[in-house]
Amino acid sequence: MRKVDLVYTRVRTEEKLLLEALRRRDCAVNLVQDSGMVLSMDRQRDTEADTVLMRSMSFTRARYLATFLEMKGLRVLNSARTISLCGDKALTSAALAAKGVPMPWAFVAFDEDACLDAIDAKGYPVVTKPVLGSWGRMVARLDSRTAAEGVLSTRFGTGGAQDHVALVQEYVDKPGYDLRVYVIGRAVGGLRRRSEHWITNTARGAVPERYEVPVVHAKLAEAAAEAVGGDMVAVDLLETRGGDIYVNEINHCVEFARSIDETGVPLPDLIAEYIVSGAGGAGGAGGARR
Repeated sequence: MRKVDLVYTRVRTEEKLLLEALRRRDCAVNLVQDSGMVLSMDRQRDTEADTVLMRSMSFTRARYLATFLEMKGLRVLNSARTISLCGDKALTSAALAAKGVPMPWAFVAFDEDACLDAIDAKGYPVVTKPVLGSWGRMVARLDSRTAAEGVLSTRFGTGGAQDHVALVQEYVDKPGYDLRVYVIGRAVGGLRRRSEHWITNTARGAVPERYEVPVVHAKLAEAAAEAVGGDMVAVDLLETRGGDIYVNEINHCVEFARSIDETGVPLPDLIAEYIVSGAGGAGGAGGARR
């Protein structure tokens, strides 16, 4: 019997479905709230579990908890490396670039004037987003120097050092949707997120639709997962009106409550089966497999 600690922030629909799927496979599941965890700085285990399913909604907590639990010899899904790379959009871009995975051109800058000069050289429109964050928050399309000055003066003039990093990305003219491919060891399905707005997060009102993932998209998503060592991730793809495909972002804590009915992809069962199989683990999964 596999023993699993399911680490959570709140027990949402996703966590309930994962709990049920694991228990159907005779796993002994212990629910552990991230806010109450205290981990000693030694290799002695604080749990009887052999596997930790990291479902913390906090990037900071998830990264630290995965690091300490791996140090104690536990198999953590996703790994601390994957969480660190996916949770920071600049590091995601660097990991993709290092492996030659197609993505929109992007750069990071640490000074407002230097950033504005670099945008002027590339040309408008561009997209800027915080390196840390999710659900499409604080993402802005910049259509002119004036717009860029307004957004960047706020970004560089407030907050702490982590906020004073501008990630600027090519604006991709999408045909009214983006694509999400779920990789659980391999590409297992996906959804199309349709919206009249250029930001196509379901958290921002985009409508999820069923999407039969073609082989070329599956291979691209798997290459992206491999670049970050992801065992179970959601890879967001951008398709241009001309049909080119780029990787935009990778999500390490897969959310599916808003889309599971539309996609028909049994993600809780696929995740549970992956956990029971013993694949992946501490230090990174080493990539997706077909």
